Amino acid sequence: MNSRQHAIIEKKVINLDASGDRHIICGWDDCERDGVDLHQVRINYGTARYPQIIKHVFCTNRHKMFFVTSHVHYGRLPPGYRRSFI
Repeated sequence: MNSRQHAIIEKKVINLDASGDRHIICGWDDCERDGVDLHQVRINYGTARYPQIIKHVFCTNRHKMFFVTSHVHYGRLPPGYRRSFI
């Protein structure tokens, strides 16, 4: 463990629509794990005048990067990321 790993805090995102007793699952394709607030993306699906900001949460940074690059190449990681079976 390096000196920075102890300071990283991963909090699961609570689903307030389900009276706060469930967590939001990962936003990547078919992942069933709980989403973590540390790995989130906020996207404005509206216009500058009428913003509609949606927060997507993911279980890992890898799933977040899959989502971010999926608009161009579905299921591919950006350059510099290694492929794995997760």
